[in-house]
Amino acid sequence: MSAATSETGEQKAPWGDLLRDGRAPYSILVLMGVCLHALQVLVTAIIMPTIVADIGGAAYYTWPAMLYTIGSIVGAASVGPVWHRLGPRKGYGLSGLIFLLATVASALAPNMAWLIAARGIQGVAGGLVMGGGMALIIGLFDDRLRTRILALWQGTWMIAWMLGPVVGGVFAEIGWWRGSFWAMAPFVLILTLTAWIAVPDRFEHQDEGGEAQPFPIRRLAILAAGVFCIALAGPIDHTGYRIALIVAGVGLLSFAFRLDRESDNRLYPAAAFSLRSPVGLAFWIILLIGLVQTTIHVFLPLLLQVVHGVSPIFISYIAMVMSLGWTVGTFCVSSWTGPREKLALLTGPPIMMVGLGGIIFTAQLPLLAVLTAATFVMGFGVGIHNVHLLSRTMAAAEPGDERVTASAIPSLRSLGTALGAAVAGVLSTIAGLGDATTAATVGPAITFVYGANMVPVLIAAIFMFLLIRRDTGH
Repeated sequence: MSAATSETGEQKAPWGDLLRDGRAPYSILVLMGVCLHALQVLVTAIIMPTIVADIGGAAYYTWPAMLYTIGSIVGAASVGPVWHRLGPRKGYGLSGLIFLLATVASALAPNMAWLIAARGIQGVAGGLVMGGGMALIIGLFDDRLRTRILALWQGTWMIAWMLGPVVGGVFAEIGWWRGSFWAMAPFVLILTLTAWIAVPDRFEHQDEGGEAQPFPIRRLAILAAGVFCIALAGPIDHTGYRIALIVAGVGLLSFAFRLDRESDNRLYPAAAFSLRSPVGLAFWIILLIGLVQTTIHVFLPLLLQVVHGVSPIFISYIAMVMSLGWTVGTFCVSSWTGPREKLALLTGPPIMMVGLGGIIFTAQLPLLAVLTAATFVMGFGVGIHNVHLLSRTMAAAEPGDERVTASAIPSLRSLGTALGAAVAGVLSTIAGLGDATTAATVGPAITFVYGANMVPVLIAAIFMFLLIRRDTGH
């Protein structure tokens, strides 16, 4: 591994090395890919009221976002077989082309059904682009550069997270929701052309791999069905149906992962979710942290608006504060190695717990400044551990599993998002959120949901301890 690289105390490469020795186009591709994917997730959430007012389909309000999320999970999981069949250059270039066509199709949508279909295809392409970026990182950046490019990758995601509501708000304000898609199209075209020109046909260390394996249609269908069940549990009002959908979804996902482990052309590494493997432990941590982050983001605007009487502009500001904490944490520790790297990993989840505890404590109190500070601490806790966790996950990959391990990470993030939204919906219903219009119901319900999320953060902290303990051989 793995840990050896981390324990040597070797200094990280200078930031400028990301642009030297022919790496500039690869760095640009990685950062453009994550930025465009994140913007497509966030911009659409802001423009949906304008879309519904124009083309109707209010009953399917959440479906464009839901189908994009499901598509991105499937797309990210498909990078391995797609690149195995087509090679990195054609695989990444085709992903960009489909992303472009689906973006244009979304801009041209005459009705909600068209938009939902286009967004599903766009999600698959976005997942392929995101997962392809991870595959480029592990294929073209050595250990000394990996935490640097991952730090920029994470920082770019956070910048897009902050800009998304602003970009969407501009187009919603002028009443031209289609413009948000048209504005993305030139950048997607640039990404596609750059990939076709710059990405190699094969990485130097890549095994020829023999005959092309059949595309995993059945596993992808089961995976998509499982995620669809989980995602669909969010907008369902009946608690019993929600729980049934989540149970069905988890069952389908478990079945898909079992089939995948037995396949020759796997979508996930063999050790995915195994508690006896560093990769499995890391995957669990990524999934759990993603679940908690989604829950915080879903309910924080409602808490601020109903309980604290905050204006929408200030709500966006507090969301940016959490993203800022994540970004600051990332860049503060990106050059850490050896014992300091382990310190960042071990303290990340506990700092998240401190931030989450502050949010819970101030959720129903007139202490907005403290609540804002707590959101920063929460984001900081994610930032200081995430970049090193991703780097260690890639370094711990078994021989032959490097690319599939890297490309599975975005799929896990999206899976955590779907799980977080569904579980948060169930918990809020149990807590009596009701019609979410009065502080008397919203405050206690969200406090309960946030309190319940202490459990996955605690589990993530335990798994992180086990991961470090396993890496150091104790």
